[in-house]
Amino acid sequence: MKFLRSETVHESKLLLKLAGPIIVGQLGQNLIQLADTLMVGHLGPVALGASAFASSVFIVFLIFGLGMLAPITAMFAHAQGQEDHPRGGVLLGHSLIVALGIGVIITAILLGLLPHLHIFGQRPEVLAEGSAFYKVITWSIVPSLIYQAYKQFTDGLGRTKVAMYVMLGGVLINVAGNYLLINGYHGFPKLGLVGAAWASLGARVLMMIAMIGYVHLHPQFKKHLTLPWIHSYDQQILKNIIRLGIPNGFTFFFEVGAFASCAVMMGWFGAIPLAAHQIALSLASTSFMVTLGIGIASSIRVGFELGRGDYKLARHAGFTAIILGGSYMSLCGLGFLVFRHWFPTFYVNDPDVIAWAAQFFVVVALFEIFDGVQAVAIGALRGMSDTQWPSVIAFFAYWIMGLPGGYLLAFHLGVGPIGIWIGLLIGLIFASILLTYRFHRLSKRFIA
Repeated sequence: MKFLRSETVHESKLLLKLAGPIIVGQLGQNLIQLADTLMVGHLGPVALGASAFASSVFIVFLIFGLGMLAPITAMFAHAQGQEDHPRGGVLLGHSLIVALGIGVIITAILLGLLPHLHIFGQRPEVLAEGSAFYKVITWSIVPSLIYQAYKQFTDGLGRTKVAMYVMLGGVLINVAGNYLLINGYHGFPKLGLVGAAWASLGARVLMMIAMIGYVHLHPQFKKHLTLPWIHSYDQQILKNIIRLGIPNGFTFFFEVGAFASCAVMMGWFGAIPLAAHQIALSLASTSFMVTLGIGIASSIRVGFELGRGDYKLARHAGFTAIILGGSYMSLCGLGFLVFRHWFPTFYVNDPDVIAWAAQFFVVVALFEIFDGVQAVAIGALRGMSDTQWPSVIAFFAYWIMGLPGGYLLAFHLGVGPIGIWIGLLIGLIFASILLTYRFHRLSKRFIA
């Protein structure tokens, strides 16, 4: 028992060492959206609701692309565990092909959807402002995915601080851009909500350029980039990335799509509940970034140990990460419950918006626990190259149980807007239980 505890402590330290920079980077990614929300808040509930609506549609497609690239981290870690350095560069080249291809496709879909945003049933004033924001932010898909491909490469090699520093720089650029373009300071045009979209686009383009430059110019990556990409093209590698990436993309799509659909349904209640929903979701998403970082670290650790052939340690790493994620989110849930009336004041001073957000935080406090467990379990499964079953579980949990449950509660059983959040809670409960059980069964089979 003492040995097991010491192993768990050691594994926890390894996970946190990997996860620390990833968490900062993930928080930075979310801080770009959080900065938009905070700095748009003073424009009023309509602008905040429009930002929530446009971001909800945009983020579903972006997350699908990010999900397609996510399994590559474990592939990099597996190659690192085998000490096959040139393979890392080969995988990077193929992941860039996928990033560029899926990025162009998603951009075309989003632009094609632009004239039809009215189908989501939003109020005219929300739709008008949201469409303008959406049109600009759509062009950030390709740079975001190319940046992500390089991030998967550096993270998978254990160089997690690289993306962290680039992301922090992107946050600073985004905040400065928001300040100048939303308000029109220092001779810049006063663009309001659209200014936030231009600031985010500029930040993501510069982040992409920074990652490309760093990886190709820094000496520490030379041993991984020894083979010319054109001569090392392998159709089987590309097929393997797509085979793992598509179901993982749908896993992300089903979860984030459920949250985005909830934002659309919340808009049917009006701009004030929608603005409150955006506040609650913004803070919950920020706390989730820490857990997502732990999940990525679990993917790296599980993939690395599988590359070394140590299946028992791979299982131990996965479960240690799941416990860490659930424990952290439990503390976050408690914080949201205690400070539910205070947190919304960071965004707005409208008493109606604050009152609705405080109600939503009561539910958020509980589902934080389950959200943490399911996020890390997905990462551990991804480290085992298991992406198909998680996508099935995500579809069942969110689209069969969560969304229909929330819709019934909100619109047919008289619960109102908070019923939508209860539906999300139901989906997360099912997802966390089924994904953890899947990792238990699969990892046990490896060591049997």
